[in-house]
Amino acid sequence: MDKNGPVKKSAWRGRVAGASIVILAALVLRAGSGGQGHGLFGYIGRDRIVELAAAADPSVASFTPSPTALAAFAALVDPVHLRMFLVASRPADLKAAASLGRSVEAAANTALTVEFVGVAADLSEPAALVAENGVKTAPEIVVYWMGEEIARMGPAPGSVVEEELASLITVARAQIAQEMIGDDDFFRNVFHSDLTALECTRCHLAGRPER
Repeated sequence: MDKNGPVKKSAWRGRVAGASIVILAALVLRAGSGGQGHGLFGYIGRDRIVELAAAADPSVASFTPSPTALAAFAALVDPVHLRMFLVASRPADLKAAASLGRSVEAAANTALTVEFVGVAADLSEPAALVAENGVKTAPEIVVYWMGEEIARMGPAPGSVVEEELASLITVARAQIAQEMIGDDDFFRNVFHSDLTALECTRCHLAGRPER
């Protein structure tokens, strides 16, 4: 799903095998590199985000992730990658990013990864990353499932960002999976046992093994 609605079924055919795994592996390696930008622009490591956020708002030090979000994050079985664009000079952006980073860390699920990209308030820097990712506002979180973008979210001021995001991920994945309910090739590559809202009784009665 994107800003204009659910991802079309055709966009998912043939995209959940080796190519997606390679794409996600590259994202994970980059996310764990500690950041590739300079100063407050470009990739910023998670520890640096928390450090900057704590300096801007001491309450960050006592942050406790939402149990609801942690349960949802820990239950993910297919690779989900999060890329958050933020203005690292804004305390509110930093606080939201630190909350997300700590929540992902606390979930301790290798299927869930996150990276942070610092941008200028006017989105002029880093120009290539902003253009490549179609960023129109900040903060913004882009959600990838098995290497494909499925949703975007702009954290609302004062919201519990990890809860809002966990709900979005669940809904977006369930919508796509439901659209693909009759496609054996799709489900052969998708572990979906965590999507409890998925109506797949018909398929399992037909002999499809649960994943």
